[in-house]
Amino acid sequence: MKIASIDSLPNDQAPTVAISANPAPNRHLNISRRPQLAPELNCFRPGQPLSTIRFIANANSVHVARWLTLLSHTHARVEIETANHVPAYANEFLSSRPLLPGWLKIPMVLRYLLSGLRLRFFHSRRLPGLVHAHCTSGNGFVAWLSGQRYLIGAYGTEIFGAHERGFVYRWMLRKVLQGAERIQVGSTECIKILQEQYQIAPERIYCFHNGLDEQFFHGVDDQSRMQMRRERDLPVDEPIWIVNRRTHPHYRTREIVEGFLGHCQQGGPGRLVLLCGDHQADYTQSICELLQSHTHGNRVTVVQQMLSHLEVAAWLQLSDFSISVPKTDMFSVSTYESLGCGAVLIVANLEAYRPLQPCQAVHWMTQYEPQDFTQVFAKTAATWPTQHRAQRNECLQFAQEGFSSENAIRDIAAFYQGVPLRKDAMAKWAA
Repeated sequence: MKIASIDSLPNDQAPTVAISANPAPNRHLNISRRPQLAPELNCFRPGQPLSTIRFIANANSVHVARWLTLLSHTHARVEIETANHVPAYANEFLSSRPLLPGWLKIPMVLRYLLSGLRLRFFHSRRLPGLVHAHCTSGNGFVAWLSGQRYLIGAYGTEIFGAHERGFVYRWMLRKVLQGAERIQVGSTECIKILQEQYQIAPERIYCFHNGLDEQFFHGVDDQSRMQMRRERDLPVDEPIWIVNRRTHPHYRTREIVEGFLGHCQQGGPGRLVLLCGDHQADYTQSICELLQSHTHGNRVTVVQQMLSHLEVAAWLQLSDFSISVPKTDMFSVSTYESLGCGAVLIVANLEAYRPLQPCQAVHWMTQYEPQDFTQVFAKTAATWPTQHRAQRNECLQFAQEGFSSENAIRDIAAFYQGVPLRKDAMAKWAA
């Protein structure tokens, strides 16, 4: 399929595809000091234990960006050391430097290995305190090799999918997890796996969310929503569903698309938007080919470029429903970002999503074949627009009350210092 801009694809010939060049290498440079939240936390002030936070991380990761945004509301300074092939940068709040020279063109597995060894044997400034490795299998491996004290921010896919990987991967994952002083996760299901399969003591596991970035992820009025749709050549008189998860088999993207096309063939209204993110290219290509050959393929918009928070929020704000149906997951930030923008959730019935159960507007799925999605599209379309308006307001209120940045900062401080989480935070996960 030829990749082109929206304007060059006739509506009767191909799906709408939005493509841009590679993302800017320094996507975090626009994160700077913001108004202080949780001002009672003196630990982030100059001279205090958390005045400097050290990351081993992908300096362009959207997950890391959320941590940086939260910490920008404190007095802390963040220093990132990265195995990834990105240029160094710095501002008044954070700095990032690659651990390997830019001219070294090698696979990422070797970059992780050499980066860890460099930190262990050749680091010019072994600073006291902990480093926070963002993910277990890559940056966690670097931290483990470095010989330094470290914390882990674990991602759900690497923990849940470890049994599908080879012996070396599983051995490495166990070593990294057992060597961490504390581990942050996003679901009670992951806690069980860490305890039962990796023998991690419960007091070393911290389960909390990273809050909602209210600067971007908030509701807008109907007039603004309709204007956003017009700017993207989307209808104002039909429901719009959005998939704000990677275009990947793990997130069942093809089944969703096939289900939507079935909904269209049955005369159902609406449009579907795929925000592909860090997608699997060949899988995305196969979906685009399916859409290009289908009568209703023009009713699906495929956005393949990496988006800023502002761009993601705009897509969520103009949408009516947001779909998140992975095979396994932590409690993904994408779910409450959708709620915060007023998009009614359609989610898989995963234990990790239990914190969403008090929100009556959420739609739950237990079966995931294309015909199951066709039924869900028809069911949710029937609620639009009258019943949906009340559901939208419920989602907005639920997000505002339950996922504040201020409380997320308090949980981060507890994680870094090794003290218990707030009681109300623990109660949310036990709900």
